[in-house]
Amino acid sequence: MRAEYGKILVRFFKNSLIREMTFRGHFIVNVASEIGWVAMMLIFIKVIFANTPDVRGWTESQYLFLMGTHMLVTSIFEAFFFGNCWRISELVRTGHLDFVLVRPANTQFLLSLERINYPALANVPVGLGLCGYSLLEIGQAVSAGQVSLFALLIVASVAILYALLFTFAIMSVWLIRQTGVDHLWFYAVSLARYPAEIYRHFAGGTLWFVLVFVFPVLMVSNLPANVMVRAFEPTMVAYILVVAVVLVYLSTRVCHIALSWYRSASS
Repeated sequence: MRAEYGKILVRFFKNSLIREMTFRGHFIVNVASEIGWVAMMLIFIKVIFANTPDVRGWTESQYLFLMGTHMLVTSIFEAFFFGNCWRISELVRTGHLDFVLVRPANTQFLLSLERINYPALANVPVGLGLCGYSLLEIGQAVSAGQVSLFALLIVASVAILYALLFTFAIMSVWLIRQTGVDHLWFYAVSLARYPAEIYRHFAGGTLWFVLVFVFPVLMVSNLPANVMVRAFEPTMVAYILVVAVVLVYLSTRVCHIALSWYRSASS
C-alpha cells in the first residue's frame, strides 16, 4: 500500500512539473520574484545592523542563520502544502470535493499533496546558502548531531504549519468560504522570521505566549536556529516535537469529522 502512495506522489510531482513548464514565463517570473524578495530582506537586515550591533542578543550572523532557517521552513511548506490547503475551500464551494472523495486513496493525502509549487523551492538552496555563510562568519563548528537535530526540527516545523493550516482549511466544510484569511496567515507566519525575544516584553509577554503556546508559529524558525547558533534548550526541543505530532494527529481527526458532515454537491 505504501508503494502505491509513493507512485501517486511521483505522479503528483510529474503533473505539477508539466503544469509549471506549460507556462515557462510564469514559472521564471515566480522564481525571480522569490529571489527578489530574498534580496530585499537581506537589504533590510543590513540596514538594521548598520545601526545596532545586535537585536535582543542576536548578532548579524546569527540573524542571517535565522533568516535562512525561516526560508527553509516556509519554502518547503509553501511548495508542498500551502496552495493545496487553500484549494480546499474552493473544492467545497464548487462541489469538486466529490471527485476527491471517490478516489481509492486517503482523502487527506490527496488534498494535501496534489499540486507542488516548484517556484517556492527556489528559496531552499538560498536558505541553505545563508545558513552555511552565517556559520562561516560565526566560525562555529557544528557536530553531526546538531545538523541531524536541526533537520528534524525543520521537519517538525513544517508539520506544525501544515497541521494548523490544514485544520483551518478543512473547516470550509462548515464555513464554505474563507476569503482574505490567507493574508492574515501570511502575516502571522512572517512573525517567525524575527527573534522570539523581541516579543517577550510586548503587551506584558502576552503576544509571545500566544505565538509559542496557543498558535505556535513563533518557534518554527527560532528553535531550529537556536540549536545551531545559540543555546540548546532540551525542554523546548521536546515541546516542538510533541506539538508537531499532536497537531498532525488532531488535523487527521478534524478532517475525519469534517468529511463525515460533508454533503456532496448533488445531495
